[in-house]
Amino acid sequence: MHTDNLITAAEKLTRPRRDAKERIFAAAEKLFTEQGYAATSMRMIAAAAGVPLASINYHFRSKRDLMEAVYQRVLGADGRRSSYLDKLEREAGGAPLSVTRIVETFIESTLRLSRKDNVSGAVFKQLIGRAYFEPGDDFIPDEYVRIMDRYRGALMRALPDLDEAEVMRRMYYFIGIVAYVMAGRDVMHLLGRCAPADANDPERLLRALVPFIVGGMQAPAPR
Repeated sequence: MHTDNLITAAEKLTRPRRDAKERIFAAAEKLFTEQGYAATSMRMIAAAAGVPLASINYHFRSKRDLMEAVYQRVLGADGRRSSYLDKLEREAGGAPLSVTRIVETFIESTLRLSRKDNVSGAVFKQLIGRAYFEPGDDFIPDEYVRIMDRYRGALMRALPDLDEAEVMRRMYYFIGIVAYVMAGRDVMHLLGRCAPADANDPERLLRALVPFIVGGMQAPAPR
């Protein structure tokens, strides 16, 4: 009985900490997606979570650490979004993948995250837009940088006639298109009646854009 009492007492001490951490996560996800990383302060997160600022500092050393944790939770348990690309390269036995396969793999990986039947799918759609459109690079998570580097390497092998600077420039446009579509940046109304019929369907729109993206990636090098 004495042991049971000790366990109950320990649970009572740790449960508030777990609850506080969940509230911090929820508040950070909401503020980072609505306000952006740069405009969100730790005090804002503490107020939204209903916890003391010291509680955030207890669980996370800095705002960047908290942002990294939010991305990690949204990306999944292991956070590895290039695992399928790794698998395809192993199956290719060292041969370069086609540009089409690389582009399709990146888009499919992005769409899988957005299909999550929970808040993470919606959060991801906004975070990917923030990661591209918000000025500065303080908020870009290390995991995202690693993923982009993996795709850069694959595209450089697929496009041997282009130098690294040109591949990076084209990746900028490619990733920008995906981020724009996923973030739901609605400027289609500027096109008036010329807006595509699937403008509000990111999955159909991205799949339809694959030939356009691949064509741009494979265009001859500029003189």
